[in-house]
Amino acid sequence: MRPNGVHLHHGLESGHQHGGELAHPLFDLLSAVQASGSIQRAAASLGASYRHVWGSLKRWESEFGRPLVTWTQGHPAQLTPHAQALLARERLLRARHAPQIAALRADLERLFEYAAGDETPVLELPAVPDLALALLRDAAIQRHGLHLALQPRCSADALAALADGRSPAAAFALPEDARAEPALAAPLAVLGGGGFVVLLVLRRTLGLMAPAQALPGGITAVVEAGVRIVGRPPGSSAEIVWRQLCRREGFAPPPPARIEPTHEAAATAVAQGLADAAFGCEGAAAAQGLAFRPLAHDRLLLAATAEAATGPAFAPLRSALADATWHQALSALPGVERLQAAAFVY
Repeated sequence: MRPNGVHLHHGLESGHQHGGELAHPLFDLLSAVQASGSIQRAAASLGASYRHVWGSLKRWESEFGRPLVTWTQGHPAQLTPHAQALLARERLLRARHAPQIAALRADLERLFEYAAGDETPVLELPAVPDLALALLRDAAIQRHGLHLALQPRCSADALAALADGRSPAAAFALPEDARAEPALAAPLAVLGGGGFVVLLVLRRTLGLMAPAQALPGGITAVVEAGVRIVGRPPGSSAEIVWRQLCRREGFAPPPPARIEPTHEAAATAVAQGLADAAFGCEGAAAAQGLAFRPLAHDRLLLAATAEAATGPAFAPLRSALADATWHQALSALPGVERLQAAAFVY
């Protein structure tokens, strides 16, 4: 039987969702059974009765025409292979679209606030998807009265938006040898010519992520062993750094098995067995329980025109950047180090 069409809904509820979180009863249920190995414990974790959870499982199995959970007396409840694959694909979709989901959620929150007469100022920021920036967005709205509207972009696009005047500020990632990359050299020359200031610099550790038993020894091992590796979109810092590292080792970058738009999606694809390894941020590997081999660093920058950065409209952003709670959250992110912004040279 073909499932009914997907309908997207939104609403106002207590609590708070983050990033790519989306609530759906089927996947919440499958996740709970997978984590607990018990329908009874899954029901307890969901705040539902055993009867309700069992009935929901049977309704979904009828909808799809195939079993989702296997269970016999005295043995743990287990997801069927089909249910495992279904849950894995849903997790990858959420990781892949997390920046857009978070941006939509933030826009809807502002809409409801406007309906209630709240006109909190908004700063739109072309930005690479990054957890540190998501935490900054939370700090800005929760404690500094600013909606920081992160507009997902690759590094080259975010940098170009700032350099050519389409945005007064942008957040972008740069490889250590950024000026050697043609797509970055021209806009960096504009920024280096004056009239711009750097408000934030984060040093991020990049490397190979894979299950511990299969972590490649390095670039040579990846190329020679034919490892299925997740690629990143052209213009992203990780793609540029990976390409530069391969060339330094004397190899052409191997064709990717798949391309994912974020570090988190790349790590999720590896964790789900859709590829053998990925190149990306240490934090994404840690979030998926993957082993990590550091190979390089890049820099995540938040920069703005000098005129905008010193104006009153940016005062809440400057306050958020000085927020002690945000600094504490940053210190807990694996492979992230805050550097002195004033000392940065393009």
